Amino acid sequence: MIDYISGKLVTNKSTEIVLETNGIGYAIKVSLNTAQKLPSEGQMATLKTYLHVRENAIQLFGFSDQAERDLFLGLLGISGIGPKLAMTLLSGLSVHQIQQAILNGDERALSSISGVGKKTAQRLIVELKDKIRLPQKISEETGKIAPVDFNNIESEAILALISLGYSKMQAERAVVRVQKKKPCHRSDELIKKALQII
Repeated sequence: MIDYISGKLVTNKSTEIVLETNGIGYAIKVSLNTAQKLPSEGQMATLKTYLHVRENAIQLFGFSDQAERDLFLGLLGISGIGPKLAMTLLSGLSVHQIQQAILNGDERALSSISGVGKKTAQRLIVELKDKIRLPQKISEETGKIAPVDFNNIESEAILALISLGYSKMQAERAVVRVQKKKPCHRSDELIKKALQII
């Protein structure tokens, strides 16, 4: 599988973008949420990807982060949900909102998305409820675990630290400490600072 693509953002048409890398322009389907997070056209961008192969079509899908791609793949595993409806879901609600709706059994929130009926919403809740774990962070004041939404830069830094051999808790705690002192706006900068205190 193509894990990710980095390149110049040539066009951004909300649900499909073109990324140019090494002289090749990749047409990539994206959610509205991902499209809104991308830089201006002409700037460099990186997307996690998924190549969907069918008998009559090959489509490349792009995601702002690992969490969005993981949820997309989870949605594809549900009977009656294909790539198009999965992207519609990810466009209508954020990853966190979908996860919360599934964990809370909120059929209404899920069925508010065009194409998702009551039965599909019920299947989503039943089949994904046990597979969803919300990101958590440790409160330095209380030492207790509190649910949190990490932004794209923080999520990238955490994944990088985990790939270097640190535990998820160590990575999250270091990122939280760095961001609390002086927030970083680039993942490479955040990783360097986190490595100094981990």
